[in-house]
Formats: sequence, C-alpha cells, structure tokens
Amino acid sequence: MPQFKYRALDARGKAVSGVVEDIDVANVTKMLQANGLTPVTVVEKGAAGLGSGGPLFGPRGVSLRDVLELTEQLNALLKAGLPLDRSLKILLGTLENQALLEVVRGIYLEVEKGHSLADAFAQYPKVFPRVYVNMIRAGEEGGILQVALGRLIDFYERSLEFRSFLVSSSIYPILLFVFGIGALVALTVVVIPKFGAMFAEMGQELPFAAALLIGASNFLVAYGWLLFLGIVLGIWGFRAYIRSPGGQVWWHTLVLRLPVLGKLLLKIQLSRLTRTLGTLLASGVPILTSIGIVQGLTDNIPLKRAVERLHQGIKDGKGVAQPLRNDPFFPPLLGHLATVGEETGSLDKMLLKVADQYDIEVQKATKKFIALFEPVMIVLMGVLIGGIVISMMVAIFSINDLPM
Repeated sequence: MPQFKYRALDARGKAVSGVVEDIDVANVTKMLQANGLTPVTVVEKGAAGLGSGGPLFGPRGVSLRDVLELTEQLNALLKAGLPLDRSLKILLGTLENQALLEVVRGIYLEVEKGHSLADAFAQYPKVFPRVYVNMIRAGEEGGILQVALGRLIDFYERSLEFRSFLVSSSIYPILLFVFGIGALVALTVVVIPKFGAMFAEMGQELPFAAALLIGASNFLVAYGWLLFLGIVLGIWGFRAYIRSPGGQVWWHTLVLRLPVLGKLLLKIQLSRLTRTLGTLLASGVPILTSIGIVQGLTDNIPLKRAVERLHQGIKDGKGVAQPLRNDPFFPPLLGHLATVGEETGSLDKMLLKVADQYDIEVQKATKKFIALFEPVMIVLMGVLIGGIVISMMVAIFSINDLPM
C-alpha cells in the first residue's frame, strides 16, 4: 500500500505533519478530516518532482481577480491593526475559492514557522508572480507593508480594467467575423451545390459568374477536407517555425512593424512594463532588481533586448532616462518623461503617468479600429454574400431564355 506525506492544521491552527498508508489522496484527506485536522498538502511519498509537496488543489482555479480580492482583504485586516498571523488565519475562514484557500493555508504555515510573508508567497509562483513577491518583500523590509499592498491593489485593478476593456472590445468583431464566414461556408457548401445539380439536369449553359461559383463549390465539397488539412498543416508548420530561435525573432519583429497594429501592440507592452516598473520603484524595490523583474514580463524578443540594453545602461551608471532617449526602439515620449522624472526625483510617478497615457492611447486606437472594422466587415460580407446571391439569381433568370 502506498505511503502519503501530509501537512495539516489542528483545531488550534497548529501545524502537524506525518506519513500514513492508504489507497489514495482522497482517503487520506477524509481520514485527516475525521480526526479533526484540516489538510494543507497530501502527496505520495517518493513521488517524482513533488518534493515536500505543493498545495492540495494547486494553483488551478486562482484567477487574477481572486488574487486582487485576497490582497484587498489582507490589506483591510492589517489596517484594522491585526497582526499578520491572525490576519491570515481570519482569511482562512472568509475565502470561498477552495484553491486559493489551500494556498493561503500554506502561506499561513510558512509564516508560523518564522518565514517572511514574501518568502511564503514565493512558494506559489504560479499564483503570485515575481512582481508581487518583490513588492511585498520591499514593503516588509521598509516597514511599509500596507503601502505596498495598496500599490498592488491599484496595479491589479488597473490591469484587470485594461484587460476587461480589450476583451469586451474584441467580442463583437470576432462574432461578426465568425458568423460572416459561417454564412459564406453554408452558401458555398450547402446552397450552391443544389443549384448546380438543378442546372446540370436542365443542360442550361450558365453565366460565367454562376459557373465559377458552382465550380468552386463543387471543388470545396469534393476536396474541402484536403484544403482543411492543408490549412491545419500550414498553421502547424508556421507555429513550429515561429517557435524556433530564428523564427521567433522574425515574427516578433514583423508584428511590431505592422502598420497601425504594430504601434498599438507596442504601446500595450510598454504600458504593462512602465506600470510595473513604476509600481516597483514606488514600493522601494531597487532599480536594478525592478528592471530584472520587468525583463520577464514580455516574450517579445526585440522589446526584451531593448530592456536588456536599458538594464546594462543603468549598470554602467547612465541612469534610466539616457538609455531610453538614446535607444531608437523606445518612443520619444518615454525618454522625455523619464528625464523629467529623474530631474525631479519622481521617476516612479512619471513612469506611471506614461503607463496611463499609453492606456488612454490604446483605448482610443482600439475604439477607432472597432468603429472602422464593423462597417468594413459588414460591407465586405454584404458584397460577398450579395455577389453569390446575385450570381445565382442571374442564372435562374437565364432559364427564361431556354427554348420552349
């Protein structure tokens, strides 16, 4: 029978651990609960890659909004004057998300063992990213934990608001595109072949447009699966190429050079980087550590290399503004406002202003794009579907020319 290592909390909140023999994790969990213990982790002894075990439910089911709510509740409890350990214990009785509850139990155990809150958060990197952990660490070391939590709340609220805007703005255009393509496919594969069969029985010579449509429809019906397979293989090959080292550089560079869309995507990335950097600096995280964290926020290779050049410039004693101004990759606005920030000693505030400005520009550009996309898509689909219908109607009317 397999052995399982467990960590749990007793009725007094004291951590207990041990090893038991049983059939599976579910039975061990039920046994612990029957003995008045609250399981934190249960893992099979000797399981590869698990070490001392992670949370029972893991990070799955913990969203960005869940982390924001946890941060808000913890901040409110600390502001009320409660000590950290008691605040965490109270959270165990208020959280509804089971996955997050198990994570907080693990954090509570680590704090009870004497570890810092930042170290406890660092045990769950899939729930709390580096930016979160380092801001908590800076708040603890500087004695401003509540301030750091407040800045994290503001950071997450703005991030969620911006993400919600992008998602809500893209729903209607995507639905419009999908339904338009669906209508075209239905006409081409279902409706047109019936017309083709009818005209074939009559022996009527079709107008060129109708004959072209029926020929295309017959081809899709007969060889559509080959075309679909070719498209799938093409997409798979393209994705494999852009994941290769050379392909990644080419693709990331191409994306940023796309007219209109490239600048929009760059501003989205820069907004995230500058907001994170400004928030870290405002929380007291050292500049080099902050830049190192920011480097991991983007997968775009040209942008990552630009941040690496900025990091090297700071290490060389050039500050932040000069490398930003001298690097053609970064927009001039970023360099100029960084210069003002360094001269006035408010670099963090200026970076946050840059992020706000980019968010506003992205929202305006997105609204303009959607406002233009909708009528263009409607007109395009109307022309395509209307062209098909008119071609079929012309062919139908040509029946009248048949000799009686």
